[in-house]
Amino acid sequence: MKRQVESRKAVNTHRLNDGLLHLSKIEVRASGRWRAVEILGGLIVIALAIFVLADPQFTIQTLVIVIAAGLIIGGLLRTGVGAFATVLPSALRSLNVTGGVIAFVLGIAALLDLQAAAATLVGILAVALLLVGAVEIGVGVARHPPIWLRLVIVAIGALTVILSVYVILDMSIGQSILAAILAFALLLVGIRNIVHGLTGHHPVATPIESAVTAV
Repeated sequence: MKRQVESRKAVNTHRLNDGLLHLSKIEVRASGRWRAVEILGGLIVIALAIFVLADPQFTIQTLVIVIAAGLIIGGLLRTGVGAFATVLPSALRSLNVTGGVIAFVLGIAALLDLQAAAATLVGILAVALLLVGAVEIGVGVARHPPIWLRLVIVAIGALTVILSVYVILDMSIGQSILAAILAFALLLVGIRNIVHGLTGHHPVATPIESAVTAV
């Protein structure tokens, strides 16, 4: 009889532990500070992209400066999120840092050599956006629920890659048109930042009593 009682207690304890483990999978949202930074950075990047799209008749150097500035701002934002937003999984933080550094370095490279041929400057920016798009696809494929957010990030990354490859493969359609295509790709990156800033979250294993908002 005693053994039966002990057996039942063990089963009940096991069920309770399973229940607690299941309940500990809660949704953790990035802090308001980091989400605000992502949204603000996205708005700035979108504003710069719209500036280029609104009047592509500016000199190619002006367009390059604007697009490069957008890449630099976006790169700093992504690097900061990857480095300091500890709520994110390590894989996503690494991808954010990688994409941010690539965008920042190539944006600076374009600004430091404005006397280079227009095609060279556009090519540098296209490569930067190509790599940023590839990183976005990696972020979307990584474990980052909800599903719809992953699909949005992958779609934006894929479109960015396609537009960048088109620019790299066909430099003969005119520098202003190429700059407009890159500006549109930059616009997509800005939209991604805003969407992620508004909804960024993921379920993690954490004790029940833990706070659900990361700092």
